[in-house]
Amino acid sequence: MRGTIVGVFAVVVLIVSVVSFGLMRFVIGDVSNRGQAQRGVQTAALTLENDALQIERWLARQGVSEHALEPYALSAASARSDAATTAANTVEEQSRSEAMFASVKPALIVLYDADGVVLGRNGSALMRGEKIAERHPELLDAVKKGATGSAVWLDKAHNEQLLVSYAPVRKGTDILGGVLLGTAFSDERLQRILGSDANVGLLAAAVEGDALNLVGKSAQVTETMESVVASGKAALDKDQVVALPAPDEQHEAVAIGMSGYGGKKVVLMAVAEIQQVGNFRSLLGPVIGVFVLGLILVFVGAFLIDNYISQPISDLEDGLLAVINGQTDLRFELEHKVLGGLAFRINSLLNQLLGVAEDDTDASGRPSVAPSSSRFTAALNVDERMASLSLEDVDDGHALRDEAPEDYYKRIFDEYRQAKQAIGDPVDAIKFAPFAERIKGLETDMMAKHGKPFRYRVERSGGEVVLVAVPLA
Repeated sequence: MRGTIVGVFAVVVLIVSVVSFGLMRFVIGDVSNRGQAQRGVQTAALTLENDALQIERWLARQGVSEHALEPYALSAASARSDAATTAANTVEEQSRSEAMFASVKPALIVLYDADGVVLGRNGSALMRGEKIAERHPELLDAVKKGATGSAVWLDKAHNEQLLVSYAPVRKGTDILGGVLLGTAFSDERLQRILGSDANVGLLAAAVEGDALNLVGKSAQVTETMESVVASGKAALDKDQVVALPAPDEQHEAVAIGMSGYGGKKVVLMAVAEIQQVGNFRSLLGPVIGVFVLGLILVFVGAFLIDNYISQPISDLEDGLLAVINGQTDLRFELEHKVLGGLAFRINSLLNQLLGVAEDDTDASGRPSVAPSSSRFTAALNVDERMASLSLEDVDDGHALRDEAPEDYYKRIFDEYRQAKQAIGDPVDAIKFAPFAERIKGLETDMMAKHGKPFRYRVERSGGEVVLVAVPLA
């Protein structure tokens, strides 16, 4: 038997191990860091867009402030320019207390009029009178529409490589001009967005003519990674991440256009080195180890089951052989959850075949058979705690007194059986006629004892069912 158990369960363990390995191989595949480039470029794009939105909202509040409105109230050009520079410096000063500028410092703050002419900038008298809207018409559009916006400024002639946000300066419903704030779009900013992720290189490229030119990169970018810039134009007209041809089999590359910056002029690209974190050949060893462990457990389990089943069966075989050989007084005393019932039935069969009366008492000498219908009433428990009360002292005494006898005896018979069933006692032997006769006898005894009539109420008390005597007078 032990060998059969081991063989069956060893095959089961083998099948489970092989199927588990196959399912993992089919569903998961080799484990690698693929997708890291996509996560990196999406993080960068979302971070830059979020920066732009926050700055736009902040500039919109600055555009209605007193220090922003003051230059537009002056008529003299020089006074207006000086006031505009002071206002720009004030805006810069207030930015230092804003959390959004903790890592992104303003590089340029400019106030301009409704014609797109610079009134003044922060920290310098430069740019005064410059028709900035001629180079950046989006600023004039913002003034006309009264809307905020952002743009990428890439102008080598003016040494500009900025991410710019702008908002109108308004007094009531009148739009007087605009205020813009530019932050550096540099290698350091791209690196700061990536953080410490050393496996991803982030690049930014701008459209110049028919080509893309690299304008920024993180520290992780290698010469091999820079080769993807030429194919980045595929992402300009897309609103989602686009896969690019990787520089080699060891890398993956993706790109996304920078939306939210006045048209898609800049593409963000990310290149990541594919690192094989693990493959399923490396899982073969653990799977074999689990299979071996399963076999060991099968052997241990088979040994325990064999001892639990085989030894009692062997004892039964030896005992039956002894009976066949003439030891007719032998009976089996086997306490076993599985084979105990079989041993009891073999003992009963031997008693019937050999004409021996069976012992129907338990270890304490009490009968082990169920009581008959004429014997069950000996278990009735009567509670006389209300015997000394009168009918008026009992809440349901009048109802109990006025109940028809046939209804009364049938009702308490049903209640008694239900209460017995509720506590787990057998009720098959409890019949109505003997029960009713016994109740009538108890009522007669109580009448003789206390000099007044009684009826009974069925109650459960702990793990027992009792009959409470209720006085009717």
